[in-house]
Amino acid sequence: MFMSCITYYEVKRGLLAVNATRKISDFLVLCQEAQVLLLDDLEIIERASEIYADLKRKGRQIQDADILIAATAIAQGLILVSDDSDMLRVQGLTVENWLRT
Repeated sequence: MFMSCITYYEVKRGLLAVNATRKISDFLVLCQEAQVLLLDDLEIIERASEIYADLKRKGRQIQDADILIAATAIAQGLILVSDDSDMLRVQGLTVENWLRT
């Protein structure tokens, strides 16, 4: 299992903001089982730039964080597990929604 560092940041900041101590502990246990993928690969940034440009031309933009998460999955050849319907706009991204199966 892999996790984008952007996803890590989004989850951790949200839990810290509401002082969800128990959920932070649970999240850190989950993170021990997942490899956190960093934005240290130029291929991710290249893919993100292409995704941004494609969605902007189509008038279907999504948040930059979502673009970076999608680009990470594409560059690494991974399936993205998400309940975020915005991710379905990204061409070439394989998305699975485990909440709706």
